[in-house]
Amino acid sequence: MPRTTNGGTEFDPAALERTEARFWREIWDAVPPAVAVAKGVRRVEFGPVQATVTAAAAEQRFLNLILGAASADAAAEGFVEEAIDWVRDQGVRGFALLDPNLPGAEAAERALDRAGYAREHDWMRFVRDPHPPRFKFSGEVEIVELDGSDEDAPFGSIAALGFGLPGWVASLFAPLPGLPDWRCYLALIDGEPQACAAMLIDGEIAELGVAATLEGGRRRGCQLALLARRIEDAAAAGVHTLFVETGARVPGRPSTSYGNILRAGFEEAYLLPGYADARPAAD
Repeated sequence: MPRTTNGGTEFDPAALERTEARFWREIWDAVPPAVAVAKGVRRVEFGPVQATVTAAAAEQRFLNLILGAASADAAAEGFVEEAIDWVRDQGVRGFALLDPNLPGAEAAERALDRAGYAREHDWMRFVRDPHPPRFKFSGEVEIVELDGSDEDAPFGSIAALGFGLPGWVASLFAPLPGLPDWRCYLALIDGEPQACAAMLIDGEIAELGVAATLEGGRRRGCQLALLARRIEDAAAAGVHTLFVETGARVPGRPSTSYGNILRAGFEEAYLLPGYADARPAAD
């Protein structure tokens, strides 16, 4: 059922959830086969539940995700438990995000609790309509879009380093500029790439993500400039709803990403409760 933000932006949580699943599914499916085998990058679907894991990064939340657990009947039909068992068998610490607006949210929460998952690190989902950017951003930042033809473009490496992940994780994100419906960008300062960001255009919905900045580019307006460019490009593509997510605010802990998203005209739509596996992974 559609909902509306305090500012009047209408959105459909179920549609956003479908785009979110596609976002992560296409990232995992694009990983080079040799890397997938070597690093344990795998994706499996259990009914409406999608599990994406990376054995070589067993503790990284967004690299070991369970999505769709709140879908109708996902818990009642046993799909949530199947996904949990499979993720645990891969030797990683699973992290499940629940959309509280979906009909199976309460049943999924109970299934996660029975399986030894505990509430940890909620995410906030923000939405925006495609009105033009009305915020200021640094004029020293140049935004360039990648088309996948430049195999040496540092998109993947900036994502890995900016997120504080091992260098090999670059191979998870490097293929994205060449995928249909994906728009990928670099932010340059004095001609040098300092930040990256991506956007999946899924019909009339766009999800923004993979936004990372190198140390030398931080606090210089790279991500605001990348937000502005993606908003403009989404509007030109006929998108009516844009959404993005970041970690929920924690008292006493600064969140630059959170502030940038609000400055870019996005509104807090709703919290996505996060649940992490509190049991040891399988040996």
